[in-house]
Amino acid sequence: MKFRLAVPLLLYPLLLTASMSLSAAAEQEWELRRDRDGIQVYTRAVEGSPYDAVRTTTVMNDVRLPSLVALIEDAAACSDWADRCAESYLLERISETESLIYTHNDMPFPVKDRDVLAQVKWTQDDETFEVTMNSTATEGIMDEVRGRLRLKKAVAKWQFTPQSDGTVMISNEAHIDPGSALPGWVTNMLLIDAPFETMKSFVNEVQKPKYSEAVLSFVKEVSE
Repeated sequence: MKFRLAVPLLLYPLLLTASMSLSAAAEQEWELRRDRDGIQVYTRAVEGSPYDAVRTTTVMNDVRLPSLVALIEDAAACSDWADRCAESYLLERISETESLIYTHNDMPFPVKDRDVLAQVKWTQDDETFEVTMNSTATEGIMDEVRGRLRLKKAVAKWQFTPQSDGTVMISNEAHIDPGSALPGWVTNMLLIDAPFETMKSFVNEVQKPKYSEAVLSFVKEVSE
């Protein structure tokens, strides 16, 4: 089954600041905030920021690397599994592994909705077969949408890492500037609950036939 490419930037942790990159926060220790149903949610402080970074992990059995990538690339399905995602679509295909993706997130009242135009790039390690998606918010390419606050500082990363026992470690990190202050209850919800629910839905969604049979030319499987 061939799969049409499109990638949403998942913006559930909208409380994060992107004044520093994900790698720049690496010196801080991750703190486990939730461990339930095989899913772990971590946060860590970021130097110079009042907000934490967030990381969500899980391990899956009997899942193909192209299936995992295909689900994230299916922008139209964003609202089916990504918490707070109301709309996502491909604006421009730059290359087979690079694109511009628009995503709109529906925020709880009274918080203003957020959106972003992200530049998305996929890579795969030739030796370990690990697949990585890096996504960065853009500026000045797409007009802002009335009634939505455009995110201009946002980075996110997905990694799918094959393990020696045949399982795949799934990891998602994000570091995002919300553009304005958020109420404390919204911050807490987006920092812990939303990443957890997103990963939980991701695991369920990727098992559907249209993803389990997906073929992507730029993703090699471990058995190849």
